[in-house]
Amino acid sequence: MPDYNEYLYIDYENVQDVNVRFINKTTKVKIIVGQDQKKFPADLVMKTQPFGEAVEWIKVEGKGKNALDFFIAFYLGKDASLYKDKKFIIYSKDSGYDPLIEHLNSKKINAKRIVSFKELAPTPQIKTEDPYFTKVIDDLRNILSASRPKKRKTLMGFISAHMNGSTQTEKDRLLEDFFIKKIVFEENGNIKYNLPK
Repeated sequence: MPDYNEYLYIDYENVQDVNVRFINKTTKVKIIVGQDQKKFPADLVMKTQPFGEAVEWIKVEGKGKNALDFFIAFYLGKDASLYKDKKFIIYSKDSGYDPLIEHLNSKKINAKRIVSFKELAPTPQIKTEDPYFTKVIDDLRNILSASRPKKRKTLMGFISAHMNGSTQTEKDRLLEDFFIKKIVFEENGNIKYNLPK
């Protein structure tokens, strides 16, 4: 069995963008898929094929709110008990994993949650100088908290309305940067805000 330095668990119900260019040869990737997810993008499957057994697709049974969270906790716990000196990463925008991460860290297990593959880059670049970055934050701040977008899709619609003329890639990047900077986070499928003053 190859000697992996880190283990990456992808909550595929929560995030579907798997950027293989940020995956190291010494990373074991486990993509956890829910039972209702019947189809996968062919290009993604083809991109992960060259990694061989380093990338594993795991389809789990069971329905219910946060069902995948428990499966990821199971696989991470199993691996952490065998390879305590390795690094463990959960890729999900759902902050519900954070208590687990804190518990693992308190046990001297190197674990973290990421919200973007950009965070796996040696020096993550976040474009805070983007003029839309400040504009969208200002407009969100001017909306009553109860009226702010509550789902990722509606938040993307809000961002798109402010970035008329921008490409979808630029809009996706702005939303991703909001998650990385913890300006927004997801809790049980709902968007929560931590807007700067």
